[in-house]
Amino acid sequence: MNEGNSVSVEITDIAFPNDYGVAKKDGKVIFVPGGVVGDIACIVIAKEGKGYAYGLIEAIKEPSPFRTAPACPHFGACGGCTLQNLAYEKQLELKANYLTQTLRRIGGIEVDSITTLPIEPSPDKYFYRNKVELAFGVKDGKTILGMRERASSFQKDGATVVPVEICPLFSPVVKDIVPVVNEFAGREGLVPYNSATGKGVLRHLIVRESKTTGEIMVTLETAQRKVKVLSLLFDALNEAAPGVKSVYLAVNNRHGDAVCYNQLQRIAGQSYITENIAGMTLRIYPQSFFQPNTKAAEILYGKIAWAASLSGNENVLGLYCGMGPIELHLSRFAQTATGIDSLSGNIINAKENCQINNIGNCVFYAGTVEKVLRDIVPPKTDLLVIDPPRSGISREGMEHIIKLKPLRITYVSCSPSTLARDLKAFLLHGYAISMIAPFDFFPHTSHLETLVYLTRT
Repeated sequence: MNEGNSVSVEITDIAFPNDYGVAKKDGKVIFVPGGVVGDIACIVIAKEGKGYAYGLIEAIKEPSPFRTAPACPHFGACGGCTLQNLAYEKQLELKANYLTQTLRRIGGIEVDSITTLPIEPSPDKYFYRNKVELAFGVKDGKTILGMRERASSFQKDGATVVPVEICPLFSPVVKDIVPVVNEFAGREGLVPYNSATGKGVLRHLIVRESKTTGEIMVTLETAQRKVKVLSLLFDALNEAAPGVKSVYLAVNNRHGDAVCYNQLQRIAGQSYITENIAGMTLRIYPQSFFQPNTKAAEILYGKIAWAASLSGNENVLGLYCGMGPIELHLSRFAQTATGIDSLSGNIINAKENCQINNIGNCVFYAGTVEKVLRDIVPPKTDLLVIDPPRSGISREGMEHIIKLKPLRITYVSCSPSTLARDLKAFLLHGYAISMIAPFDFFPHTSHLETLVYLTRT
């Protein structure tokens, strides 16, 4: 197979965590973006490597029985999701298989001998996300709002912004908010920030929506503080979408494309929106870390409490706790609950949520897991809850955790590969896996959430 050649292949798998279809031909693995498991397609070889190649679909000769029409007109160009053209039941099957294979390959974990629950579907297949980050770009000389285009390993890097009118993964409110912001940007002559030149103003628009109260918070991220008449933007947004209760300005003068909330100013409206989950009232601010699928998160919290089977006498310690919803939930079944998070804003948020829910047995510390566990001696840990970022637990963090000798560990992961790596370390230090429970927090994407329950042997 040489670059430019056309071949016929059958798509037999998906190369998670990417969305590439997988085919095999002449002893080589071929990655086929847009390929659906079961497709028989004619592809052209776009890039060839040692033992693998990338192919672009020229034609679908026989469509897969699992191929389905995407609900979003922007699907394919937009990089916000990747699996809308694959039947949801097949998505769940492939994700569960990906988790199993990753735990075996990286962690050396004999999954067949461990209780593994069926993957928990998302209660909502669409409009499930409570947060979306839209990017500013330029089209036909005008400032537009949308999503980064889908990136590829052998094409351009996904820097172009695809204008969007709707987002079936987030909320119907997108169709009301986007035109207002586009009109505001054009009227005020505001142009997108260019990370290569350092020029321009507009970076992102972050929209959060409470799935239980309907309240909406809008944060405009810019590269400079002097943006006029933002209060007028609040009025226009509130008129178009009455759920908009708050508008913030976030100033980010860093290089790169990551959203940053270090310089934050409330422009108009209330300072927070409210979410109700698992019998708790939570206040959410622009920088609050909260699971993006509210209804699925409530199921997860219940499963954690069920697996832990707390008697009321235990001390719970939560690492990477964010704004503390898991710790607050478990505190109702434990003697004490302690949370640690590196962002001071999350800890302030957690303490406030503790207060408004009349919870008196929680303590929260701001600082990295490594620093806090080095500087304080927490009470004897009966249950350790770990909900780390995608990078997992650092080597130093793992050393401190092992020294704690928690009796039981609940690990919540958004990355099967780092989960497998960390579980391998726990197994080497005298822990056994009692249960694995996958959750689909992110329908139509390659991501999944996993809960693992471990006990000390």
